[in-house]
Amino acid sequence: MGVGLAGMRKTWRIAEFRALLVSYVINRAGDVIGALALAIIVLGATRSAIATAALFLATQFVPGLVGPFLVGRIGAIAPGRILPVCYLVEACLFLVLAAVARHTTVGLIIALAFADGTLAFAARSVTRATTASTLIPHDLMPEGKAAFNVALAAATVAGPILGGAVLALLGPTTALAADGVSFLVAALLIVCTPGLRARSAHSASSPGTTRRRHLRATFGYVAGNASLRALVFGEGIAFIFFYLVVPVTVIYATRSLHAGPAGYAAILASWGAGAVIGSTVHVRVARRVGHTGVLISTAAVAVAYVGTGMAPTLFVACVCSVLGGVGNGTQWASVETAVHQLVDEQFRLRVSALLESMAALAPGMGIVVGGALTALFSPRAAYLAAGAGLVVLIAVAALTRGFATGLRRDAAPSLGRA
Repeated sequence: MGVGLAGMRKTWRIAEFRALLVSYVINRAGDVIGALALAIIVLGATRSAIATAALFLATQFVPGLVGPFLVGRIGAIAPGRILPVCYLVEACLFLVLAAVARHTTVGLIIALAFADGTLAFAARSVTRATTASTLIPHDLMPEGKAAFNVALAAATVAGPILGGAVLALLGPTTALAADGVSFLVAALLIVCTPGLRARSAHSASSPGTTRRRHLRATFGYVAGNASLRALVFGEGIAFIFFYLVVPVTVIYATRSLHAGPAGYAAILASWGAGAVIGSTVHVRVARRVGHTGVLISTAAVAVAYVGTGMAPTLFVACVCSVLGGVGNGTQWASVETAVHQLVDEQFRLRVSALLESMAALAPGMGIVVGGALTALFSPRAAYLAAGAGLVVLIAVAALTRGFATGLRRDAAPSLGRA
């Protein structure tokens, strides 16, 4: 792992990358705490699954629809200026939620959560695009994305643990306040990095350009590049299958395997362990995986889903979950690296926002389909359908001319290309 670690150490010496990475991790972990706290407050106030679902839609699904339009408006502003503004507003929103959550209506809570979710969408898009733009001149983007992947895996594991501890010891309102403070820390990190205040090279809509035309131009740009089209839209479809099993895992563990809550926890822990392993492996192969790595990591998730759907025991299901986690731990970073190697600088932020939008919208569709399959058939049917869908997607991607073009590009020394 020497080469990969050496490259990651080089990325850490870049002040702009360091600030973007640390602020991103702080906020991802903080978001988990905030989401848990809001869910507990809304459920406690309403005792309604519909209200909790509305909170999910407001913080995840709807921002995926409106977020790209916000990104279109702020694209030309330097990240060192716009990110602190986003983080400061988010901090204020969470501090207000902490103060009034117990004394206001659920509708207002959901509205404030929606505002935060939209700002979070924009901040993630700006951070990911700026990270690529920062690393490409140093020829360190694969290593930097691998570092992001490791950090995100760690935040994904630590966030629920820390959130559970804060909620148990201090309560949901304190957890919301802590999330607000985390945004203040992130804003301070960005403000203290002068290199991020340089004028952004990302394009934004001109005053006479409507947001709709701006979005159409982005879709047209992606559609006009066969390799980019296969990666971006293929990932959007893959997200639907990835999330197909999310609402059914607990039912699968308790009813299909008769393993109870402990079995559900074991499956989730196995997946998390696999994700950590996968992100660690990605450090070693980050510069070599390319489009082939996208296929292999997606195939690992597909095999894991099919295996889980057929698993006779909890042990087999956990082994399959580890494999799925490994694929999950490398797949997104592989896609992001490949996309940013293909995209032109003036479209980098727009394409990042498009990927974020798909990542926000697809879970809603996947969860609905997975729930329907479970209701009509069984949890195993949902797992098998998710795995089969990914297998078909992999076969189509591998056979398309666009993906073949991408494979040929991997053989060329183009890692430093913008």
